[in-house]
Amino acid sequence: MAESESLNEHREFLEGFIADSREMLDEVEPILVELQQAFETEGQVDRETLNAVFRLFHSIKGAAGFLNLENVSNVTHAAETFLNHLREGRVELDDIRMDLIFKAADFIRRLLEKVEDEGKDGGVEPETEDIIQGLKSAGVTGMSDFPPGTVDPQPVDPDSGSEDPDEIQLVVTPEMKKQFIEESFELLDSVEQALLALENAQNSSESLGHAFRCLHSFKGNCGFFGYRDLERLSHKSETVLDWMKKGKAEVNGDNIGTLLRIVDTLRTGISGCSQGESGDIKGCDLLLNLLDDMIPASKQAALSSGPQPIGEILIERGDVTQEAVGIALEMQQRPLGEILVDMGRVSPDAVQSALSVQEKQGKKRLERRDIRVDLDKVNELNDLVGELVTAQAMVIRNPDLEGHEFENFEKAAHHLEQVISTLQDVAMSLRMVPVSGLFRKMMRLVHDLSRKSGKKVNLEMTGEETEMDKTVIELISDPLVHIIRNAVDHGIEPPEVRKRAGKAPVGTVFLEAMHEAGEVWIKVGDDGRGLDKEKIRAKGIEKGLIREGDALKDEEIYRLIFEPGFSTAEKITDISGRGVGMDVVGKNIEQLSGRVDVQSTPGQGTTIILRIPLTLAIIEGMLVRSGDARYVIPLSAIRESFKPESSNVVSLPGGRNMVRVREDLIQVARLVDLFHLGDGNGKGEEEILVILDDRGKSFGLLVNEILGQMETVIKGLPRYIGAVKGVSGCTILGDGDVSLILDAGGVIKRAGL
Repeated sequence: MAESESLNEHREFLEGFIADSREMLDEVEPILVELQQAFETEGQVDRETLNAVFRLFHSIKGAAGFLNLENVSNVTHAAETFLNHLREGRVELDDIRMDLIFKAADFIRRLLEKVEDEGKDGGVEPETEDIIQGLKSAGVTGMSDFPPGTVDPQPVDPDSGSEDPDEIQLVVTPEMKKQFIEESFELLDSVEQALLALENAQNSSESLGHAFRCLHSFKGNCGFFGYRDLERLSHKSETVLDWMKKGKAEVNGDNIGTLLRIVDTLRTGISGCSQGESGDIKGCDLLLNLLDDMIPASKQAALSSGPQPIGEILIERGDVTQEAVGIALEMQQRPLGEILVDMGRVSPDAVQSALSVQEKQGKKRLERRDIRVDLDKVNELNDLVGELVTAQAMVIRNPDLEGHEFENFEKAAHHLEQVISTLQDVAMSLRMVPVSGLFRKMMRLVHDLSRKSGKKVNLEMTGEETEMDKTVIELISDPLVHIIRNAVDHGIEPPEVRKRAGKAPVGTVFLEAMHEAGEVWIKVGDDGRGLDKEKIRAKGIEKGLIREGDALKDEEIYRLIFEPGFSTAEKITDISGRGVGMDVVGKNIEQLSGRVDVQSTPGQGTTIILRIPLTLAIIEGMLVRSGDARYVIPLSAIRESFKPESSNVVSLPGGRNMVRVREDLIQVARLVDLFHLGDGNGKGEEEILVILDDRGKSFGLLVNEILGQMETVIKGLPRYIGAVKGVSGCTILGDGDVSLILDAGGVIKRAGL
């Protein structure tokens, strides 16, 4: 039983690590693209951006080390060291080095997939070594001097006031280090004894004070000698003890056990230092998280949301060394920046700059108040809320209540309806996420495509805060990739062609998201050459999709690009040209019950608009009756509805009916006929015409009655029924009956259009 719990706990750690690492990689790639763009335009590396990338790789490395994932740890260490050389100015940023970092990020993703499938990252050691050797061969100096799992020592800052680069090294003598190690073991032994006394409930106040003082001394010594992880871990432990002293954190067996584990880890770190190791602690960030869990929520929020300490900022910017900050911290009675200036270790301008950075961080960093929840659980919650809505309608509209008036029941029913409506809105909002994550992934795609095609292309994004159903976002990822690939390969011209056309040599691809008429519109466009209408028409005639004499609107011609195998490319490249990509776009958007519009101007560019339902779980629909059956039609597919005049209905040879709507003739059909509901079923009643629109096609549907508008929870059809043309799903009505939800495009196809 214990072994099973251990395995489950290990698996939980792995799953959390994989999810967090993927999120960090998703965050890293757009930052790298922005870094390269800034370097190309300004000719210098933005240190703050580089520091952010460095910290993300460092976080992945620490967690991987804690979980004994050596390949992930080794690659992230190599990437981290490379980034450290970049920010210190030892090497310059160029395309080759940027490609290496991207290659390392891609390889880490592959390792994460391996960990997800097998629970380990072994078996790819040769590839791991190739990645590390690739970084070394790119002119990265000094990487081979430091084995994985150790930190590259910080060089002496030339502006720190030392003329001799070895001056700081000479300050720390072997005797001093020996004394530090001996004293550290003694201090940790004292902390351990104090914690054990706490566990036995002996003199809790005195024991807490003693443990706090010993850890405080240990922390100061570690800061002086530059052992960063030991200092961070002891500082956080010291904070926990301080809150225990104030009675704001619990003194219980679990918390004391965690602190004893931290002491053991610190002792192991000191043992490594005595053997010449760097003092790095594998899994330091995870241990810090364990300590965070012991800190009251309000304090923890303040710690996590506060700006980065000025000492850390100065070290990361290369303005001062770790040793100097450690010395200043020991004598700190005034602001740290002032002490460092007085010591001659840093300039006043550097301190002011660091304070400015700290102020910006304080404004930007917000308290994180989210948790990771499995999507299946969210779906289950939405299903249950849907059932609750149905149950509510069945209770309130119960036939047993007909003919009776219960005032208190009506009040209670009204309140219940309000609560359930609010609950439904909240449950639906849990599925909604911003499109920013999806959009920022496209930055890497555009970067790689521009390199492959030899073109200069920028990506501009707007509306990143627009929210969509998470399931919808996953399904539109592939269509976006294919549209952007075509935009870069076919749309954007080579720099010399753009110059001759009076355009900037750098092309632009733009992504825009917005809410429009109950839908989400994703616009993907470029400022390239535009679609060649005549070329598309000729290709359509060649493939038998249209006839020579067909009079087609521009939109109808442009729609041919979504046909399977359709391509006007003269040669196939590794980017596009096989006629598959836009077919995928059409099918995926159709699966979402969405629409695709194409706009293009020769010489100016092309815009493709994906019009997608806000969510796949709920729609605004119109409930209609045809005969004895009731159907739901999505409001987004309805153009208008009215009672037609008999004089406007025209019968054509072959049994088809047309109706004149203003200047247009639109084909119409009865819903009872389309779904074979029986001869004469409802045909004697007065009928209402509902005009449906889909991809530029219009169709009239005759129904017997419009019952009203409703918010509908979508449920899939049972598997044994299979796919039904013209039906996208079903819903349960208030009286318990099942109603089919119509798909406008499928209904039009079912009618033979």
